[in-house]
Amino acid sequence: MRTIRKIALPVMAFLVMGLASCNKDEAINYSTKSLKNTELMDILKKRGFAFDKDGKLELNDLAEKTTTLDLSGTKLKDLSGLDILPNLKEVKLSNNDYKLSFDFSQLPSQITGVDLTGNEIYEFTGLTKEDETGNITILHHLNKLYLPNSAKYNEDEIVNFFTTAKDVDMQMSDEKGTLQKYNTLREVPDEVLRKGMKEVFPSIFTGDKVDIAKRIVNPEEAVMPTAFMEADINNFEGLQYIIHNKGWRGTTVVTYTESEKEFTTSIPYLKIPKTVQGLILTNVSTPNGIDISACTDLMKVSINDNPSLKELDFSMVKAWGQRGYQTEIASEGMSYMEIVNCANLEKITLPKEAKHTSTLSFIALPNLKELNFANFAFVPNMDLYDLPKCKITYPTNKLEEHTVTMPNGTTEKKEAIFTISKELFDATNAKEYVMKNKGTLRSGTSFSCMNSVLGKMARKMKAYDWSKDY
Repeated sequence: MRTIRKIALPVMAFLVMGLASCNKDEAINYSTKSLKNTELMDILKKRGFAFDKDGKLELNDLAEKTTTLDLSGTKLKDLSGLDILPNLKEVKLSNNDYKLSFDFSQLPSQITGVDLTGNEIYEFTGLTKEDETGNITILHHLNKLYLPNSAKYNEDEIVNFFTTAKDVDMQMSDEKGTLQKYNTLREVPDEVLRKGMKEVFPSIFTGDKVDIAKRIVNPEEAVMPTAFMEADINNFEGLQYIIHNKGWRGTTVVTYTESEKEFTTSIPYLKIPKTVQGLILTNVSTPNGIDISACTDLMKVSINDNPSLKELDFSMVKAWGQRGYQTEIASEGMSYMEIVNCANLEKITLPKEAKHTSTLSFIALPNLKELNFANFAFVPNMDLYDLPKCKITYPTNKLEEHTVTMPNGTTEKKEAIFTISKELFDATNAKEYVMKNKGTLRSGTSFSCMNSVLGKMARKMKAYDWSKDY
């Protein structure tokens, strides 16, 4: 028995020491911080990653060896907390329904490879910064960047990154979704438009293509309007590369042809610069809207035949309707607004301080919900037609009568012409408006508009001569 005991004690001691050694070797390490992004945590758990009750990541082989994380198709919008993976270098974010903008500042600096293909992104904030002197700073350093086809419209962060960063695998999807080496050459498909653009803005062309890496620096080119109105133009694709060029300081944007043919050019990204005072868009569809947030000096607006436009917000404008009746109504710089034939337009917000404008025309807007003219003091021409869902608030106060000096030096007493359909007159209580302004208002007999397609529409549009009844 003593012999057995003598043998057993050392064996037990050996086993205990072995177990202690195993426990020490298998001690579990966790990240120092917790993952607060529950959506990301759920995705990682499904991929086999483990967390403790406080949301700290178990730093096992899977966590330590993960250098690439494929989040494609997850629709993950909140990208915070990716640095929970200590050695993560690349994320794949393709087909995640990212729209309009992607912010690189939400990615940890350790991420040096990003795949954004299959999304509809036009702005790439947090990637680069450019100061007033043109110096470019890269805010997020990358050695790999795969871009969606929509990035071809970006003339800001992406171009700056391309021209500044070195040794980067930078590719962009083509129209078929195939990745191609990124370049800055862009097509202008319409031959007539391309010829006109090359004549007016030759410095930004390389052969027959626009090079969006070239800034307009020629003083004469920089202030030229983007106004190409040849009747033979069938496609305005490519004009946006002038509008978005950081060297362009023109005051007028025009897409308009001198014919009655019907066509629509889809421009999915259109951001109007601050210098623009006249915006005349016809035959252009903007499925992601028109960004006019910088256009405080806007004075002339004509937007027609835009089937995808849903909202127009002019609330930030400081010029239109706010420079006094003489300037707004009778000068060469007089203001006007006409919005015609935009089937899906639901909302128009006018500047609250606007009181005078030469023309207000809102025609064939079947889904528009409201127009508020309460603060207007005088409008020489108001055209309203085919607004079946629209609540209209007419000017609250009696219209002011004005004598103005015309550009040719003559003086003229301005009267207000109010042209409206019978259906809209009855539906919007226009009777109260015309009765309050008898002697100042005159009934219009036909609708007027710059829009070429309205020429066809106008032949079918019947104005109500309300002066016969009131």
